[in-house]
Amino acid sequence: MYQSVFHITDHKKRLAFLVDSVIRLTGLNEFGIYMNRLLTLDAIILNEDRHTHNIAVIMNPDGTYDYCPIFDNGAGLLSDTTLDYPTDQDTYSLMEKVHAKTFCRDFDEQLDLSEELYGYNLTFNLTEKQLLAFLCEETIYPENIRARVETVLRAQMRKYQYLFK
Repeated sequence: MYQSVFHITDHKKRLAFLVDSVIRLTGLNEFGIYMNRLLTLDAIILNEDRHTHNIAVIMNPDGTYDYCPIFDNGAGLLSDTTLDYPTDQDTYSLMEKVHAKTFCRDFDEQLDLSEELYGYNLTFNLTEKQLLAFLCEETIYPENIRARVETVLRAQMRKYQYLFK
């Protein structure tokens, strides 16, 4: 399926093909909703490592399938501070360098395509004030990392206002 997906040049058709194939093979009829949730989260946290090898379903012992918990978000929030996103560089400039990998290189386009095909299926009940309170409580990370996470999430909350209640 991996090779078939990337022979499709139209991004919308690529996403629909993957979703339709998974539905046909697994019977998980709401896989499009699952994909929309996955791509929504990736857009919010700028997870650049969502590729087809970390989109999964769970096969139960009886041969039926279930949705897999979302995993492999470790490349989000500009977390590669050693190579790609050094902490001594401007966070906003670094955010412009991040690219999606799933269906195209643009998070906005991926999210728009998934919303057009499968609707809006993930919203966040979080205000900037709540985000700041949560981040202030987190003391395990150095201040520069905490500040970077705050900058990224606040920018994404403003960009995708419609997803935050």
